[in-house]
Amino acid sequence: MEESVIEYLKRSNITSKRLAHRYVIILETMHIFIKNHKLDGFVRINGRALKEAIIDYFVDTVRIKEFHSIKNTNKEKIYSYTAYWLLKRKPIQIVNYFKGSEFVNEYFVSTYLISAICATKHINNSEKKRNPTFRKFQELLYYNIRYRLVTQQSLELMIEGFFLGCDFK
Repeated sequence: MEESVIEYLKRSNITSKRLAHRYVIILETMHIFIKNHKLDGFVRINGRALKEAIIDYFVDTVRIKEFHSIKNTNKEKIYSYTAYWLLKRKPIQIVNYFKGSEFVNEYFVSTYLISAICATKHINNSEKKRNPTFRKFQELLYYNIRYRLVTQQSLELMIEGFFLGCDFK
């Protein structure tokens, strides 16, 4: 008999409490995004799709840890693999169409990534506004998430490159 995904994760010390914690963090982030972009009444969050994205994230990272004998997941992997599975599962769903609705998940993921990587490097909003290149970076990220092939690894490389650039101030 095949081992279930939940049993596999438990064997790898990923508890249901840890899954629920990550689910709540992403769910709260999505609610903030929806509120900030005035999307109430236009979108809803599909809890099942979000749950699947969280489980897929953990299965992916557990496999990487096992294959490469890695103990902890670095921030680059956390952000990139989370973003990838959110893109694949598309938990934000349209209930009333609006301009840009076809890319609402891609927009959420790009804002999630920008927020996460800037928080990691302690870059505040005024610093982002003062940097003319930063706006181009945001636009290119969003464009690529919408129209290009995106993998966990390509997102991780982008994040690592961003962090490297920040370290060369």
